[in-house]
Amino acid sequence: MKEKELRLALVCYGGVSLVLYMHGVIKEILKLSRASKAYHSVPQSEQRVHQSYEAANGDDGRPHDTEDVYFTLLQSIGRTLALRVIVDSIAGASAGGISGIVLARALAHDLSIDHLRDLWLDEADLLRLLGSSQRARPWSKWFLRPVLWILFRLRRLGPAVDREIQKNLSMFFRSRWFEPPFDGERFLELLFDGLSAMRGHGDKPSSLLPPRHELDLAVSITDFFGYPRDVKINTPSLIAEREHGLFWTFKYRNWLDESETSGLADSNVPGLALAARATSSFPGAFPPVQLSDLERLLAKRGVDWPDRQKFIAANFRDHIRAGVNPEITSFLDGGIVNNKPFSVVLNMVRERPAYRDVDRRLVFVEPDPERSSPPPGGVPSFIRTLEGAIFEIPLRAPIYHELARVQQFNETTERMRTVLKAAYPELAGFVTTVTERVPSTGDASRTVGLWRETANVLAAKEASYAYQVYARFKTFSIIDTLVGQICDLGEIDQASPLRTRLADEILTWANRRGAIQPEGSLSLAGGSQVQPWIDFLLHFDVEFRRRRLSFVMRGLNLLYSRLEEASFKEVTPGQIDDLKSRFQAPLGRLRRLQAGDSASVALRNRVVALTSRLSVIAYSKAETTVTARKDLDREMDDVMEQLHQELDLANVDGAVDAIVALSMADEMPNVLHHEVLIYYIGFPFWDVWTYPISEWRAVEEHREIRVDRISPVDTVLLRNGVHATRLKGAEFRHFAGFLSRSRREHDYLWGRLDAAERLIDIVSDAAAMEGALGKTDIRMLKRDAFRAILDTEEHHLQDKDLIAQMRSEVSKL
Repeated sequence: MKEKELRLALVCYGGVSLVLYMHGVIKEILKLSRASKAYHSVPQSEQRVHQSYEAANGDDGRPHDTEDVYFTLLQSIGRTLALRVIVDSIAGASAGGISGIVLARALAHDLSIDHLRDLWLDEADLLRLLGSSQRARPWSKWFLRPVLWILFRLRRLGPAVDREIQKNLSMFFRSRWFEPPFDGERFLELLFDGLSAMRGHGDKPSSLLPPRHELDLAVSITDFFGYPRDVKINTPSLIAEREHGLFWTFKYRNWLDESETSGLADSNVPGLALAARATSSFPGAFPPVQLSDLERLLAKRGVDWPDRQKFIAANFRDHIRAGVNPEITSFLDGGIVNNKPFSVVLNMVRERPAYRDVDRRLVFVEPDPERSSPPPGGVPSFIRTLEGAIFEIPLRAPIYHELARVQQFNETTERMRTVLKAAYPELAGFVTTVTERVPSTGDASRTVGLWRETANVLAAKEASYAYQVYARFKTFSIIDTLVGQICDLGEIDQASPLRTRLADEILTWANRRGAIQPEGSLSLAGGSQVQPWIDFLLHFDVEFRRRRLSFVMRGLNLLYSRLEEASFKEVTPGQIDDLKSRFQAPLGRLRRLQAGDSASVALRNRVVALTSRLSVIAYSKAETTVTARKDLDREMDDVMEQLHQELDLANVDGAVDAIVALSMADEMPNVLHHEVLIYYIGFPFWDVWTYPISEWRAVEEHREIRVDRISPVDTVLLRNGVHATRLKGAEFRHFAGFLSRSRREHDYLWGRLDAAERLIDIVSDAAAMEGALGKTDIRMLKRDAFRAILDTEEHHLQDKDLIAQMRSEVSKL
């Protein structure tokens, strides 16, 4: 049976008290992920027999409701398609940042979030959030009481102002002004306690991500003071700027041997709590937060923070580099600089490996979407202009350009697939020529290596003059990559003058080494002595190896759609998956080499020593002495030699050759062996043809990215198609949820209902694209999901009228 992954990348918008809606949404995403894991824990031979979520998952002591519905949907699809749902990328800002943190931690370690429902419903109340020093006394600002009474009667402060809202608003307006009314320390404690109380089941660590999968979380943060950066321009030669927008990142990696590395574990809960507090520090409502606020809380609680140094190193590198003490940096709401963090998720998705056929979705949660309505016209007043400029327009940053990037990526992917299909016969012919020219030896790995080397020579010969451009272009690209790697290892700002000086020195080193190709015709033949520029490529061209393996992956992905052809009748999706999984280990190693994650302490120390010497030279107007020049050249040689040894690309080539050779020796069908050879041995030809097209170099094995939204206006089954429905927390500039528990309950419940409907739609769409939906009754599944949600929430929500109203609507379906 064919297997497919539905990969979800999630973007959560800001929205102040609309965090209740988003909490309902992420709860459903978590339940869908949990149902998917349970379904795929059942042996494939038993998946189609009658099972239930509880039977597959076992009794873990946690309540479940819509998991049963999602399990049933996956089981129905499973008649022809084994669909696995995985969330692997999350970005959030403000209230969406909190939701993203909660969801990422729950997914990474299979934790419960049920207790957070009560935390939000009980604690996200204005009277509880108000600081004790700001809170009004009985006779504070007594003169406002009659004014507020009149405004309430005239409904000038919003619709449906009930007694609870009147009480809260009266307290708010009569409290101290010109200071943030909400208690930042209290809010940090709530977040810390809520994240700490997330618990798994059993003693053995668990995750909702399958082995070899990754989860990245990015949280938008605003640095109030910012940190300085030097930028080199023409005149003047150096200018300074200040950066205020940050993304704090947290990573989870689930390795094949069941080990894991995680920034979302208990050991980093303090860092997660600080991120949640910082990203939601709405200006004027909450005071800015500092790292010292967290330190005081931990000291008061007597709690350790094992991952403190990792958190600092990951998120304050630029501050430390600029000489800014992280302890005194003040942070505000991430929505100020980036309320809709699409770009960071797109970057995550671009680097995400695929282990099988993938349907990639970018899902964004927008609690209060824009309505299509004509502008009111007229000139805004002074106050209205300030209000719009400060509070409205910055938070409504359009996503047009980000979605245009997605569309451009999809078009590039489709164009590449079309070109590859047209070039396939010629590519196969080249590979046939190579394999016929070099006969097989007794050592299969050695044979593959000889074919690979011959393909490089033949590609240069066939490309003729085009190879001259290709080889030089590639060499200078490698030099740029080396500059970036050493900047990262030496913690050098990519825009600083020191980076420019480093680039000059590496170019000088490359010329001394003979890495720059000589002018005129290039030849790969050099007798027994390898030419210096070829030796340079063999030692440092990590990117070529990564592109080659990605090309193999892309070719294998294309086979899924060809399995109905007669020539592929003996090939199964599982065999393709197995081949791809073999290539993932060296591909992952190449990615880590590019990122510098595996660099040794010795190499880092050498780089720091080198950059320290360069720093003195870069900011000095004195001429470099002959002795200093020799010392610098020697240090550069030492750094590059150690980098070459740690990259060890010859070992990577040998490992991949062995995988290709093994695929030829095992019991896989010959047609599959042939396809692997076409894409592996044939890659040098493809690379010469396509490398100059810069946008193609960024495309790996990904399919198109489809975009879906979850919002109150996108669900129609319960709302009867009425798109004017708004969340009650959207009133009072998204603060209404803090004024009334009934409003919080309303929005939280709708978050679950809306998400259930949209997630069923998204899963069904992924199945329908493969013709696997069959006669599944989607409307019935949605109705069952709504009933399951209402049955659960009836025991936790106080607004029984709301439950009764929704039950009435469900009964009409």
